[in-house]
Amino acid sequence: MEFERLFEGKPWPATTERIGVMSVDSLNREWEFVAEELGYLAAKSKDGKAALLGRMCKRDDGKFCVEVMVRAKIENNKPCRYEFWHIDRADEPRHVWRLHEVLLPRQQVPAGRCQRM
Repeated sequence: MEFERLFEGKPWPATTERIGVMSVDSLNREWEFVAEELGYLAAKSKDGKAALLGRMCKRDDGKFCVEVMVRAKIENNKPCRYEFWHIDRADEPRHVWRLHEVLLPRQQVPAGRCQRM
C-alpha cells in the first residue's frame, strides 16, 4: 500500500526530523499497512519480524511521516520486547494494548506490565 494516500487531504500536526520519526518513503520500503485510526498508524515489517504504532504527522520540511510511539518484535506471531519512543511512561500500557488489538484482534491482550527492551 502506498502510505501517502493515508495522509493526503488531511491536516497533520507538525514535528521535526529526529530519531523515531519515520518518513512515508521508509514506510513504503520496509513496512506493510495494518490499520489507521484517529491519526494513529499501525504497520508490520515486510519480513514479519516487527510491528509499530505511531502518530501520523508532517515534518517541518513538508514530508509526511510517523512519529513512532511503540515498536515491538514479533515472536510466535505475537508482539513482544517493546521499545517506546516519544510517549510518557504512564501511557505505555495503553499503546501496547492498542498495538495488540490491531495485530491480534481476536486474542486476549496480556494484562500487567509491559516487557521493555
